[in-house]
Amino acid sequence: MRVIHHRIETRELVPGAKLPSLRSIAETLEVSKSTVVEAYDRLAAEGSIRSKPGSGFRVAGHIAPLSLSMLGPDLDREIDPLWISR
Repeated sequence: MRVIHHRIETRELVPGAKLPSLRSIAETLEVSKSTVVEAYDRLAAEGSIRSKPGSGFRVAGHIAPLSLSMLGPDLDREIDPLWISR
């Protein structure tokens, strides 16, 4: 679930994009196919993805607007007045 959530958040997967097949993602992540089935079922139940009979799973709905803070490193530092005055 975390992998698919991450791919959706980083816009690697956009709404309507087809998700990898159960077998291929199971092989890629080195988990059992039943684990992927359960993860996809949970993602579908929460509304992140939807099942399209005969066509697999696709990303559902809209994604949140892109925030600039998501693109760069998180910098938690105070402004140094001395540096600014120079």
